[in-house]
Amino acid sequence: MLALLAIEGERSGYDLAKQVEKSIAHVWAPARSGLYAVLPRLERAGLVHSRVVSHARRPDKRLYSVTRAGTRALDAWLETIEPGATDSVYLKIFVGSLTTRDVLLEHVAQFQTDTQSLLALYQKIGPTNTNSGHDWYHRHLLRLGIARAELELAWADDVARALRRGPR
Repeated sequence: MLALLAIEGERSGYDLAKQVEKSIAHVWAPARSGLYAVLPRLERAGLVHSRVVSHARRPDKRLYSVTRAGTRALDAWLETIEPGATDSVYLKIFVGSLTTRDVLLEHVAQFQTDTQSLLALYQKIGPTNTNSGHDWYHRHLLRLGIARAELELAWADDVARALRRGPR
């Protein structure tokens, strides 16, 4: 939420929910009720500030903006490398304009390490699968896991190359 506010500027909960739907929902899709619940918590923590805008013919609207403390917390989150946190890497790349390419390259490198480990595990399991009985069914998911890991590694290689070149 902090990242969206940092990118979009002052917004209402409704505006943020709409922005999530048309942008980041394919990577991160919080429940609308969760989104509305987190904003007051962020405000109590001092990470966002809100103000109420009165309307004559409509309900009042509460607008949120990131505070200095919120910016520091966002920067800390962006710079924290989290092994095994795939969704977090996707989010950090999505809001990559808020940090440096070097930080993003570190995230991609950790993602590659994690994915290579997972692929190695799947490849180790492969020869033990008898392809009969229950293993026949398990094999389908094992093949999916291997294909997904290989695709994610190719994607991460592309992202790393693009980050090294820089935005156009």
